[in-house]
Amino acid sequence: MLLAAPWPRRLVLEPRHRMRIAVIATYTHPTRLRLKEPSIMQSSVPELIAGLCPPHVEVEIFNEKERDIPMDRHWDLVFFSYLHSFYEHTKVLSTLFRQRGMTTVAGGRHASYFPDDAQQYFDAVITGEPEANVPALIEDFEKGQLQPRYQRPPLGPAAIRPYRYDLIDFTHNKLRLPGIEASRGCPFSCNFCVLTGNERYRYRPVAHVIDEIQQHMHWNPNFMGLMDDAFVFLDNNLGGSPKYLRELCEALIPLKKTWGCALTFNVLKDESLVKLMAKAGCRYVYTGLESLNPDSIKAMNKGQNKLSEVDAVIRRVFSAGILLSFGLIVGSDGDTNAYLEKLPEYLSDLQYFSVTFLGIVCPYPETPFFRELQAENRLLPGTLSRDYDGYTLCHRPKSLDTSEVVEHFHRLCAQLGSLPNIARHYWSKLTMSDMPRYKQTILFSGPEIVSIRNPVKNTARRYIAGQDALEYWDTQQMAQLGLQPQRLT
Repeated sequence: MLLAAPWPRRLVLEPRHRMRIAVIATYTHPTRLRLKEPSIMQSSVPELIAGLCPPHVEVEIFNEKERDIPMDRHWDLVFFSYLHSFYEHTKVLSTLFRQRGMTTVAGGRHASYFPDDAQQYFDAVITGEPEANVPALIEDFEKGQLQPRYQRPPLGPAAIRPYRYDLIDFTHNKLRLPGIEASRGCPFSCNFCVLTGNERYRYRPVAHVIDEIQQHMHWNPNFMGLMDDAFVFLDNNLGGSPKYLRELCEALIPLKKTWGCALTFNVLKDESLVKLMAKAGCRYVYTGLESLNPDSIKAMNKGQNKLSEVDAVIRRVFSAGILLSFGLIVGSDGDTNAYLEKLPEYLSDLQYFSVTFLGIVCPYPETPFFRELQAENRLLPGTLSRDYDGYTLCHRPKSLDTSEVVEHFHRLCAQLGSLPNIARHYWSKLTMSDMPRYKQTILFSGPEIVSIRNPVKNTARRYIAGQDALEYWDTQQMAQLGLQPQRLT
């Protein structure tokens, strides 16, 4: 195999050479076509890693969801951040760069869970949090002493440094908002979530968050100032500690900024906290309700979602001036044909319901759900890491045939992302609140709802693990380079 021979380590850099570093967040579209998908929310890992680089190096950042990676450039050191489904594409890029003498580094959840596999295609693998590992790796690289693996213990949330907002190029994505972390992890234990058992919940000092917003954040200049002073929290669950969220909101009020976040549905049942969030500038909340089927919620161990309370909570949140957006998934063990066929009716009963994400439940390898399916021999054969994208069925559900799941997914994408549904969204919500920037937020949310249709635009795709080819360019490159995809079943 091409990578069997050891790769040479870079020698100590010449004193006059200014080290050049690239930080790349890779991306492959759910259709497996070569498409981009600019949107408000984007990976901010490149800005995070760039903020950990020493001041004497030259850093460039790239988000492949927004633009292609320039293959004719040369860097001394390349950091790759990727999700499970982007692994094959990322190792192709890494191999091509290594052939040209560049040193590459893998990081992220996949690299942390499969470090031995990743070690074949990258010069170094980071398996821990970046704050302790990235500076140590760069220091070793400059000394010519790069180690194959970096797994230093986390330094804690207080060690999170300000992102390099100055490196964001808003011309490649006119909708994008800058992002910030206030916390990491989640206190809940949903069986399908990659955080469960792998990452405890913790949060930064509020003063650090406020200082980063005031002193370091750069704002989107597009749309004639309509997105000035608007940002998003990148946290998995900003409401993991309601007490901390209250303290944060109190500190945000004087800043007069507009922001959005993701948090669990249970937080929204606290009416006083919702009003405080709105007063502090919150205009958008995403929550993964996942399903309107109580049996599916039970199967996910997602007890914090009580469907009997959904309608009242939704109305209250919108009335406070906050757009509440949901994610739904199909293919859970509690799902049936009867439920999925009637799902649009259930949604219409919830007059103010707003869905911006629809996916297929995914048993990521590091989750309890994966281990459960593995023990029951329900993982589909021939599954690749590429299939773990949240849009491909990787297991046999208890009550549905695999083809039925895909049929429901296609139908629901078309219905939920339809223009009439967008019209209903605008009509029902625009006048629910007079809070500043509320109507603007509602208008900007339309494209997010339309994007539900994007994953099924490739009519040749099967959406069943092991039955879809990789992207054409990746397939060609892997054949030329002698690379094989990672098979997980």
